[in-house]
Amino acid sequence: MTEAEINSLLEKYKQGDADAEEIAFLESWYIFYQEPGSNVLGMIPRKEAVDEVWTKIENEQFPQPLRIWRRIAVAAALFIALFTGLYFMGRDQQPQLESARIENTKEDIAPGTEGATLTLSDGRKISLSAAVNGDVARQSGVTITKSADGQLTYELLPTTPGTALQYNTLSTTKGEQYQIKLQDGTRIWLNSATSIRFPTSFAGLRKRELSLTGEAYFEVAKDRSRPFTVSVAGQQVKVLGTHFNISSYPDEALSKTTLLEGSVAIGGKVLQPGEQAVVKGNAISINVANIEETMGWRDGYIIFENEPIEAVMRKIARWYNVEVAFEGPMPEDDFGGRVPRLSNVSQVLKKLELTNKVHFKVEGRRITVIK
Repeated sequence: MTEAEINSLLEKYKQGDADAEEIAFLESWYIFYQEPGSNVLGMIPRKEAVDEVWTKIENEQFPQPLRIWRRIAVAAALFIALFTGLYFMGRDQQPQLESARIENTKEDIAPGTEGATLTLSDGRKISLSAAVNGDVARQSGVTITKSADGQLTYELLPTTPGTALQYNTLSTTKGEQYQIKLQDGTRIWLNSATSIRFPTSFAGLRKRELSLTGEAYFEVAKDRSRPFTVSVAGQQVKVLGTHFNISSYPDEALSKTTLLEGSVAIGGKVLQPGEQAVVKGNAISINVANIEETMGWRDGYIIFENEPIEAVMRKIARWYNVEVAFEGPMPEDDFGGRVPRLSNVSQVLKKLELTNKVHFKVEGRRITVIK
């Protein structure tokens, strides 16, 4: 195969026009030449490693005939890692390439979208996916607006002398995500199947308190005179001004608080940037955080980090709004990898099937997991 033919094949892969045989050829070279431990690297160091090898190739530092095959391997790794996501690996196992066995996928399932429901203090519910951009509601001296980029904003009306304490609830269902900017300037990103309850205004309050179920990322506006507290899973996360992520779903055994910037206190323990508090029952442990995995959902990726298939499927169920069932014994292997959140569900399932550890049957919005 000439270099021109190789470049043509790589371009077809990048554009999504390669057929099954061409894809298998490129992906097999990626797997064959994968360096030990490379599956745990983040996207930035992976790209830097690829760039370094490209430089060596261009400088003729690889002997013939290996140079041309290295060119295939590295280019394939680049396109797979940066454009289609990492492979999903079974623990201590290399994936075997074979045709995906996803059954009955006549109609693919699209990813989630921007959307949420706002419940006002008087019980009225507003569907934000259906509401027009602009003013959504007014409550006791506060105006609530929706922007075109999927954000809800609370602002005090300038002529209002005072506001009564009222609470709103913003909730996303499976297959939805949304952003909100509170009256004090705090910004919150809500993941799927998440709910927050918050005051419409913090004016006149000595502290800022809200409650959370699900997962959300916070960028808290600094205000030392009014500490910010998030009540979640029987715990309180206390901050002054900081960036952090909380994941606390009712169907998960663990509640996790991950700090990116500033400091937070939870259960009497103070987190430093890059640390994660894991709560199980009444026990709290502090670990080094995997920021890339934690923030994947907000940065546009579905990321699995050494997780059993049951945990993987819970993430898929929330984002794609599907029902998941299990048939027969499940693999004991852990799975890891990433795909863009804008991928259809079939793309995620096919990558999981490349491990040859698990297979799927799709019927409508029901996914059955088969070993």
